[in-house]
Amino acid sequence: MIVSYKTIGQNIRAARKDAGLTQEQIAERLKMSQLHFGRLERGERPASLEQIAQIAQTLRVPLSSLLNGCVIEEDFAAMPDESAQALGKTIAKIASGCSPRARRLMKALCQDVAASDKLPENN
Repeated sequence: MIVSYKTIGQNIRAARKDAGLTQEQIAERLKMSQLHFGRLERGERPASLEQIAQIAQTLRVPLSSLLNGCVIEEDFAAMPDESAQALGKTIAKIASGCSPRARRLMKALCQDVAASDKLPENN
């Protein structure tokens, strides 16, 4: 299994913005440099579980919300392309870190493609 620190960083950024705080304010509360915090938030540096837990506590969000969508399966490519489960995981991976609006658009697009494929003329 692979951990996407970029996804964790995107989740941290979203939580920080929701809290109305700047990188500087959070870094100060965490007693780390703004440069280091910015690198964590951009996913340029791996964060330890302890650091992620401290960030969650500082932002007053559940730890799970910062880790949401960060695990990527290594053997994903070995799954059959036609598998509905593989397709679902691919879409989830693509949608990870996207805004709610983008996720709604992706869902609508998938529904439209599926509906057009099920038309009588395509059978």
